[in-house]
Formats: sequence, C-alpha cells, structure tokens
Amino acid sequence: MRLRPDEMADLQQVMQTLELHSLSDALREGLRLLSREATEVAASQEIRDFYQGAQAPTPEGVRPATAEELSAADETEW
Repeated sequence: MRLRPDEMADLQQVMQTLELHSLSDALREGLRLLSREATEVAASQEIRDFYQGAQAPTPEGVRPATAEELSAADETEW
C-alpha cells in the first residue's frame, strides 16, 4: 500500500500517540477498529430491519429525547 506524505505523517503521529511500535501493529489496530465498526453497523441494520423502519421503543422509565436534545447531540464534537 502506498501512502501520500501527509498520510504517512498522520500515521506516524497516530503510532506515536497509541504507542504502536510497527506498521504491522498499526495495521492490526486499524483492522480491529474496522471490524468493530462493521459489527456495530450490522447490529444497527438488524434493529432497523426488526422494527421495519418504526422508532424502536425506549426502555421503561426513559423518556424519548426532545428535538433540542437530539440537535445538541448532533452538534457535539468528540
């Protein structure tokens, strides 16, 4: 795989931050994260399929989020 110089610089910074000692370690970590994300996407799709596009029910005692709360969550940066 070929990386552009800016991508390589980003990768080196990530490796340093996460204390990954080789490109193989970085690749393994990247694959682990991609696998986790794919699992989450698949679970989300299963929930949507189960409820056939309807809103999933909230647990007992939990009020649905207000439009303002949802908007604030959308604006949250991590």
